[in-house]
Amino acid sequence: MSEYVTDTHAFYRHLTGDPRLSTTARQILSEADDGQHRIWVPSIALIEMVYLVERGRLAADAVHQVFQLLSEIDGSYAVADLGLAIAKFLPRVPRSEVADMPDRIIVATALQLGLPLISRDEAIQRAAVVPIVW
Repeated sequence: MSEYVTDTHAFYRHLTGDPRLSTTARQILSEADDGQHRIWVPSIALIEMVYLVERGRLAADAVHQVFQLLSEIDGSYAVADLGLAIAKFLPRVPRSEVADMPDRIIVATALQLGLPLISRDEAIQRAAVVPIVW
């Protein structure tokens, strides 16, 4: 079983069947749905999703689906809680390259876990701090 960290948009696009999700990301996340991979969802991504629902930019039902997936015991999706370990990795994500704080926290989460990040974000990709899957 391989493990990955996902960013907010890749995870949301997977749940909504968005065609902008790359073939590789779609395959990994679909295989996770079948129990073949573990996907870590940074807690900041959950906060970001709730915020985007409140602003009318994401559908509330998809976010409820996220919460259900993350509530399954021994499921393929797990929350990576924000804490001291991730905060210690944050300085390794240059603010000059990845300016958005939630994105920096997501990258720091992947760094701390030592896992590739599923993301289309161009700033994250340019920073080349973690292996990116897209």
